[in-house]
Amino acid sequence: MNIKGINYSNGIDYYKNKTINNVNKVKTERTYDRIELSDASKALRDYGIDRNFDNRKRVAEVKNEISSGTYSYDARLIAKGILDSMRGTD
Repeated sequence: MNIKGINYSNGIDYYKNKTINNVNKVKTERTYDRIELSDASKALRDYGIDRNFDNRKRVAEVKNEISSGTYSYDARLIAKGILDSMRGTD
């Protein structure tokens, strides 16, 4: 029986003879995403930022008028405002 030792040079030769795959780098141009806002969205953005909705004084006045019984309202104006709001013709 002939037992040969481990021949490690065959394994090393395999890695030396292995061909190297050259990968050509492809130049890629950077592309950028672009977002365009509609006129309506710009108006809403400006409306939300620029407006100061501090109606605490008016709310307090209305509460006082309601509690004292002196608050008066016009049902036609309220109905007109609701319909205009629903139609989008503020």
